Order: sequence, then C-alpha cells, then structure tokens
Amino acid sequence: MKQNRIYLQAWDKSTTCVCLRCVQVCFLCPLIYNRKQTYNSLVGEGWLVKGMDEGLLGMCVGEIRHIVIPPFKAYGEKGSGTMIPPQATLVFDILLEDIHNPKDNITIESQEAPEPCTRRSVAGDYIRYHYNGTFLNGVTFDTSYQRNSTYNTYIGMGYVIPGMDQGLLGVCLGEKRRVIIPPHLAYGEQGAGDVIPPSAVLVFDVHVIDFHNPSDKVELEVTYKPEVCNDTTTLNDLVRYHYNCTLLDGTLLFSSHDYENMQDAVLGQDKVIDGLDEGLRGMCVGEKRRITVPPHLGHGEKGAAGVPSSAVLVFSIELVSFERGVPAGYLFVWLEDTPADLFETMDMNKNGEVPLDEFTEFIKLQIAEGKGRTKPGMTMEQIVADMFQNQDRNNDGVITASELKLKVDEDKEREQAKHEEL
Repeated sequence: MKQNRIYLQAWDKSTTCVCLRCVQVCFLCPLIYNRKQTYNSLVGEGWLVKGMDEGLLGMCVGEIRHIVIPPFKAYGEKGSGTMIPPQATLVFDILLEDIHNPKDNITIESQEAPEPCTRRSVAGDYIRYHYNGTFLNGVTFDTSYQRNSTYNTYIGMGYVIPGMDQGLLGVCLGEKRRVIIPPHLAYGEQGAGDVIPPSAVLVFDVHVIDFHNPSDKVELEVTYKPEVCNDTTTLNDLVRYHYNCTLLDGTLLFSSHDYENMQDAVLGQDKVIDGLDEGLRGMCVGEKRRITVPPHLGHGEKGAAGVPSSAVLVFSIELVSFERGVPAGYLFVWLEDTPADLFETMDMNKNGEVPLDEFTEFIKLQIAEGKGRTKPGMTMEQIVADMFQNQDRNNDGVITASELKLKVDEDKEREQAKHEEL
C-alpha cells in the first residue's frame, strides 16, 4: 500500500496536566504559529500519537527537533479526518518552549547572599524587592526595573502567587536569588491575560531591597559613647545633631552635612518621625548611634519626598548639644518652689500693676538665678511676649493680681470644668 508523507498542521486541544511531564511545544509550521499559542500536552501518557510521545522524550527547553513519524506510530491505515490521509508519514519540526512536572516544587538558586545574614524573612513580613520575570526560554514578560520602582508586598499571606510567596521566605537583606515556579504554583492552566500563557513555568530573578515586620520596633546601636555621661536627652528637650539617612542597602537619602546648620528638634512634639524621636532619647552629648526605623514608625506606606514607600530607614546620628525643655504647652517652668505671693514678688515697684518691661525683667532674673527655665528653641523676646499676652487677659498692657494665674492652675481649672460637664 502506498504511504503518504505529509507535514502535520496541528490543531488545538484542551489539556490537563495530571502526571509525568507536561510540555509546551511550537510546531514550526504556518498554522500553529498563526494561532500565536503553543501546543500543550503530557508526554508518555498516550495523549499524543506514539511516535510523538517517543520523539519528545529527552528534549531540553529551547531545543528544536525534526521528527519523522511512520504511519504505524501515527494514525495508521485509518488516518484522521480530512487532514490526515491513511498510511501517512508525519513530519514535525518542534521547538520546546517549556517543560514541567505537576509534582514539581519551586526551585531556588541563590545567586548572591550577603554575609553575615543577621535576619531572614518570615511569613508576615513586608518586603520590597526588584525582579525580572522571564519564561524558561529567557523571554522577559515583566520587570520592576523598567518602572523604576520596587514591588512591595506581604509574604506568606497569599498576596502573591503561591510560588513567589514560598520563594521569598528565608531571604536576607540584599540577597539576590532565582526562583523557578511551576504553573500549578503560578497562574496555572489559564495563565494571566495576554502576558502569561497557560501552563507557563515562570522564572524570577529577585533582588531583595529590604523587609520588615509590622511588629518591629526601633533598633538602636550605640557606636560611640563618651566616658563621662551624666546628662542625657529626654522628652521635651531641644536636641541638635548631625545625621546621615540611608536605606538598608546603604543608599544615601539625606545628610545634615549638606546644609549650613545642623538638625534640631524638640523631642516628643512631632518635629521628627516617631522612630527617630524615640532613638534620640537617652543620648549624651558626643554620643553616636545607628537608629533603624521601620516604616510604621517612619514615613509609612506612602513614603515622602525622596523616601520610597514602605522603606526602612537607617540614621547615623551624632548628638552635638541639647537644652532641657519644658512640658508641651508651657513656655516657662519653675525649678524651685513658686514664690508664696507671686504677684507681690513680680510687682517690683509695688504699684499694683506689672507692665511688659517689669515682667521681662522679672522672668530674666529667675532664669539668671537658676530658679526657672524657658522653652528652648525660642528667643527670650518671643517667650516673654507670649507669656505676657497670656496673662494680660483684658489686653490693657499691664498684668494685675486678679489676672495672674500659673499655667498649672489654669490646667487644673480646665480639667475640673471637663469633669463638671460630664
């Protein structure tokens, strides 16, 4: 009987990978390429004609084979429909695009791991990383570098595909690793839009920028401390310091050395981010610290000008000086007992009125004698003017005995009024 020799024009067939090897192949012929999709099938399970089952075994991704299949290992005497005549020899030119086994787990290849690795990521961490995403044949389908922005997500909580969730566990800061993800741990048989074809193995080259956990606290490392350290900073103090601010990978964001004046802030009054405020407390003049601030105590998920979203910040601090502060809302505090008759003491000329110049002279005298302290960061003129305006309740330019009240007494009256309202 005469045998026909034809080049097969492949047709679509829905497949489900349930065992052995699942392959994505391109038949090098006009029809299959016109459909712009691969032919996906299991091998060695009888899903294909026997000759194709044999011909695909042992292939590597990217390999091209010319496979000639005799009729008795193809469609034999009956042929197949109107396209494959009886006793046809079939010729396939095959390009293997992809291969996986449904039992495959992810494969992790560590490309660069910093030493020492003091911390590894765990489920529940929030991670920022760059990536290149390719198929097994090396074709890129996505990259964060093109967007000039990291991909940020929680890991181990189902926010990303299962394979990436698993592949990002146990990484170090700055680590580079390759994560190869089989389709059943990626986008499966349906793929994802026009970007990820069905049953595609995905390869991610990942560079971990930083990660943190929402339960993280501020980390303090004292890098230098003077031998004599009697006075340390505390709440409401005005501190002056030099700093460098970097990301965890060492990228410099800001430095006080770039400005004419050093940085200053009053602690506990929302002048700096919470984590830095905390890290600046308990310092001696001349002390140096490394302060690591997680995002929820820094600039958060939104970031700030020059600060990426959800970034862990590292501050290298040197405390230059500080001034003792006063409680929030106060301009002046007594360091000794308040005079028994404050107005009588303040009214130096004993005329029953205290004008601004007399009030100014009185406040300056208390400070000179070490009996009181003013709010740091303000000039004496500003402080005295504000204090005088607060006490001159009828705005007639003088303070009388009936007008003068200590702020602590005013606070008590306000608190009492609140209770009465309740």
